[in-house]
Amino acid sequence: MQHAYFSLIAQGKLQHDTAQSHAISALNALLMTLNQRKPWWHFKQPSIQGVYLFGPVGRGKSMLMDLFYQHLTTKDKTRMHFHHFMAQVHRDLLSYQGVTNPLQKIAKQWRKQTQVLCFDEFFVSDIGDAMILANLFKALFSEGLVLVTTSNCTPDELYKNGLQRQRFLPTIALLKQHCQLVSLIGTQDHRFDKGVLYCHYQVGRQLDWLIAHFKKAAAAEPMTSDGQLLIHQREIAYQLKSERFVMFDFLALCDGPRSVSDYMSLAQQFSAIYIANVPILGLGEPVSMVAQGVEEGYLREKAQEIMACDDDQARRFIALIDECYDQHVLVVMSAAVDMQTLYRGSKLRFEFARTASRLVEMQTWVL
Repeated sequence: MQHAYFSLIAQGKLQHDTAQSHAISALNALLMTLNQRKPWWHFKQPSIQGVYLFGPVGRGKSMLMDLFYQHLTTKDKTRMHFHHFMAQVHRDLLSYQGVTNPLQKIAKQWRKQTQVLCFDEFFVSDIGDAMILANLFKALFSEGLVLVTTSNCTPDELYKNGLQRQRFLPTIALLKQHCQLVSLIGTQDHRFDKGVLYCHYQVGRQLDWLIAHFKKAAAAEPMTSDGQLLIHQREIAYQLKSERFVMFDFLALCDGPRSVSDYMSLAQQFSAIYIANVPILGLGEPVSMVAQGVEEGYLREKAQEIMACDDDQARRFIALIDECYDQHVLVVMSAAVDMQTLYRGSKLRFEFARTASRLVEMQTWVL
């Protein structure tokens, strides 16, 4: 793995980065330990410490984890986005309804199918997920699963200011115990190494440009217009659709009852998603919201939360871009302003920095 990384630098495909070199050393040491490890059933073996890569957007975290995964010789390995991991856990919980200690059974199930779990973009914002993870990680680590993950923040910043956060603190302690923390903090965003040339993004909500882009890409495919797609038993209006491509208005895609599972389904069906009329996000009038708990006996730490009234749209947009990026589904869009200033709020500024960086990288993708 180390040799492959430095070969990419020698070929000019990567630039030298001191923090990345340090991360490669940590990942390579773990790789050698895992590749030399005997099958788990041969004898009881000591637990192996995984790796937790953290740093801002564009620092190469996903690339390094993918390089690690490619060189891992065991077949008992799984690499997935954190959204997919949590979606699978929720499905597993449904199948274990009424069963005692369901998370322990889920952990055993995961351990049977994988020795090393690699997932991207570890970020916790939902109290339900936080409570699940608090017990699930304890069970997973007790089963001997090795975790390699990436995140934009350190473990201590996970679920920061979240409701009932003190109940998540043992999970943070477990992560720090079972993973080596490796920083990729630096000033250079490698997604900008080749500059920014907007090929799939148009400022000014120019619908004519978006339609022309769509028709050129789908020239060889039959097209329909102004129809409805059925996604998870809910209809979503589209403007144009071909076999591989689909175009939506922003509000149809990111307003109303939409979820991450909807975006997963769309990313599985289409090679590119076109979005018209993307507005400036985060400009809505701030509103006070009473945060609701999900458990009986749950006590609020903070009675109210201030957020812009269109932050729900921004959250859905962030989830959509994350899913499309992970599945390598191109997003082509016309928006009110440049992608770097698309979000003007404060609450989701951290998350949206990743979104803007991914949109920049998508400009280099080819349909």
